[in-house]
Amino acid sequence: MVKYRFIIIYGIISLFLIVGCANDKSESSNSHEQLNITQISSNQAYNQEYANEAKRILSQKNDIQKIFAVNSDDLLIIAIEIPHHDRFKLSKINNDLSKEMDKKFEKDKISVELATDKKIILELEALEKELQNNNISKKALKKRLDHISKLLKEQT
Repeated sequence: MVKYRFIIIYGIISLFLIVGCANDKSESSNSHEQLNITQISSNQAYNQEYANEAKRILSQKNDIQKIFAVNSDDLLIIAIEIPHHDRFKLSKINNDLSKEMDKKFEKDKISVELATDKKIILELEALEKELQNNNISKKALKKRLDHISKLLKEQT
């Protein structure tokens, strides 16, 4: 009788482990589908063609969850959010993507800055929302981008 109880308890625990592991795999496969990309329309104060192009290129990378990008005439700032388990490779990812974006936009004579810092991500997200709602002027956009660029250089 004790032997049967042991087998039943062992079977139930094994079943819970199998079901629990199966749920983890399904969540990780859906993480790439949850990529947050907002295309900024071109009828804004500034043409956001460079920002949208950077988002399109970076959206094809597997290790990116969210992408925010805003540009002015001479500056493109990109902020990306990567999964927590990829934080160990953060500097390599940042360097590789920075080089790729610099190479992509060097002929356009636009300075590209890429960030993975949460503060920069939040600043660019707010700036994108203002651009979407057409609540910002060219002068204010340039000023905010310069401020974000200074924040980037402080943290380096």
